[in-house]
Amino acid sequence: MNDISSGQATITLPSDAAHNIYESAILSREDTEKDRKIAPDVVKKLAEQLLFRLGLPASLGGWEGNPVETLKVYETLASAEASVAWIVWNNHLACTFGRFLDESSMHEIYNNPSHVYANSARPEGVANTVDGGYLVSGQWTLVSGSELADWFVLRCLVISEGSPTTLGPGANLKLFFIPKKDVEVIDTWHVGGLNGTGSHDIIVKDAFVKSEYAVDFDSPVIIDSAYSRLPIGCMNAAGCAAMSLGVLKAAMDDLIDMCLERVTPGKNPDLRDRTTVQDTIAKSKTLLASRRIQLHQSVETLWEAALQKQTFTDIQLADVWAASCEAARESRAMVSEIYAVAGTASLYKKHRIERAHRDIHAILQHGIIQPHWMSQAGMAYVGLTPHAAMFRI
Repeated sequence: MNDISSGQATITLPSDAAHNIYESAILSREDTEKDRKIAPDVVKKLAEQLLFRLGLPASLGGWEGNPVETLKVYETLASAEASVAWIVWNNHLACTFGRFLDESSMHEIYNNPSHVYANSARPEGVANTVDGGYLVSGQWTLVSGSELADWFVLRCLVISEGSPTTLGPGANLKLFFIPKKDVEVIDTWHVGGLNGTGSHDIIVKDAFVKSEYAVDFDSPVIIDSAYSRLPIGCMNAAGCAAMSLGVLKAAMDDLIDMCLERVTPGKNPDLRDRTTVQDTIAKSKTLLASRRIQLHQSVETLWEAALQKQTFTDIQLADVWAASCEAARESRAMVSEIYAVAGTASLYKKHRIERAHRDIHAILQHGIIQPHWMSQAGMAYVGLTPHAAMFRI
């Protein structure tokens, strides 16, 4: 393992921690698939390596260094088992939302290193204002890691005297931190791709949430670090893209292994002799390397600006959004091509190509990586002002 030494302290790189878990994630793939949630042994190792806490301040076990490290984590884990990477990525967002809490509340919610977190930014709940806080009710869909989570961060429409009672202009939306004791998991996750994420529905009924546990994107950020200054939206998109690259790597590596293993005597051409296969592998390697570099460089630019406490320009943000969307889209296209040229072998679950094909299509259903973000980036490039709510947050 490569470590960074600073004075008396030694910091383990998250990317090395991910490599330590890589083999376990592969060995537990069938349990993760069968149980529709990450295998317990892998959950334990992720917690021990603090990979569920990357979005937290260093004082709580988080990572406050170069965010490219988190992209490397997602790519490595996704190349082993996409569902594992997805849950780590989701935990990063749930922990990032903690930046808006006051210091006392942050320590209360994130004090246990073994805890797992889940979130939903979909405003599918309602919070009624009461003395000292809110009563929260609702049903949220697609809550990844819901069976594993100790805490949930859920978005609600806040109802108070004189406020809008429906979503739309002027609606008051907040994020609420709710412990698992107040959450009921509904078994709805019967899918193909990302089957191991356990992204079930959840229900909350009249749970009291104190005022300090309700925040929004305009709440003050008490932790003043370069990492806490990074934008949430495009960094989340970059993580999604990194997972897509990891799934592409898994499919590409599997096709190469098949070419090396399926060599037969006689005159019949083998899989590796097909020009379509050769072309696809060459394209995959080039695409993977080039898109990774572009993604990392665009995020690195934001990191340098954050270190200098500079305001991010729309062009800098657009570079991350565009790099993320294209890396994900081209990874999906490349995985589909790999699936096609591998022939009937792609149909069999013993080959990683089969699951990679399912997972990459599921990953790209996420809203943070949809084509409209390319339009927002394009607006910045032609001198217009991007107007999507999450473009700068």
